[in-house]
Amino acid sequence: MKSVVKTASSLLALAVIQSVMCASVTETVANFFPEVEGNLTKITWAHAVNNKTMLNKTLEGNAMMLEADVVLGKVTGQDVQQPIMAHPPANESDLSLENFLNTVIERKGIKKGVKLDFKTVEAFNASKPILDKVRDNLTFPVFLNADILEGPTNATATPVDPKFFVTQAKTYPKYTLSVGWTTSYASSENNTENIDRYTEQQVQRMINTLKEQQVTQPVTYPVRAGLAANDINVMKMLMENSTGSGIKNATLTVWSSEGDKVNAEKLSQLIREIGVEKVYVDVPKELMDKLRLSAASSPRPATLVLAATLFLAVSLSTML
Repeated sequence: MKSVVKTASSLLALAVIQSVMCASVTETVANFFPEVEGNLTKITWAHAVNNKTMLNKTLEGNAMMLEADVVLGKVTGQDVQQPIMAHPPANESDLSLENFLNTVIERKGIKKGVKLDFKTVEAFNASKPILDKVRDNLTFPVFLNADILEGPTNATATPVDPKFFVTQAKTYPKYTLSVGWTTSYASSENNTENIDRYTEQQVQRMINTLKEQQVTQPVTYPVRAGLAANDINVMKMLMENSTGSGIKNATLTVWSSEGDKVNAEKLSQLIREIGVEKVYVDVPKELMDKLRLSAASSPRPATLVLAATLFLAVSLSTML
């Protein structure tokens, strides 16, 4: 009887371990870059990787995630309109989306992830055949990003249609859905105490949008640092309501433009309260150096469960 119980407990432990290992695959970035030990604030970023020179430079550099903008336009010297890497109002580039992705794929000895920032519905729609074509070769983290809702301070940018983008992005369940708000920002020298912020209504609308589309893939919310830091409770509400609505693996991507007035102490508090395992920090070095974050990395959930499982298995064996 004891041998049967021992066998059963061993099988249970192995099943749990296998389940944990499989589940960890969904933690795309933390898994792909184990050196950060689950602390997403240690992930480093490169921006506007929108031409061949910048792409080659960043592939050889230290940045872990390459952010690039996708618009409809023309590759230099060609007449065919296609998804290219450029930021509006530019509509010409020496780098197409297909060449961008294939170049990253071919550099097998270099570990990089990519964040594709789609500026319009048309750009994303035209990009889908390319994403489908290379789908099986994208073995690195991929973020599909768009600003899908209107955000603080009456931004002039037009959001990408939320229903269309989320519905189409869901067809790539292994990629992280990165959805944010359009923003405007008062960055004048006189605006040292900016009081603009994300509202509860804006946050809840985002939650409702993802819930209505029954999103199950990993989600990250890009939020502008100065605005997010002005109301920590609303950001906590965003994260808590995401979990309560069934959205799995929700994170924040805190970003900032050069010249934004940001309260570094408040931002540090926000990151600490949400947790370094739940917050990417994509801000200028000057601001990053001012943040006071814990030096200790949070244990990875898979590691904790695995340790607990092994402890349980050993305990059962010694008791029998």
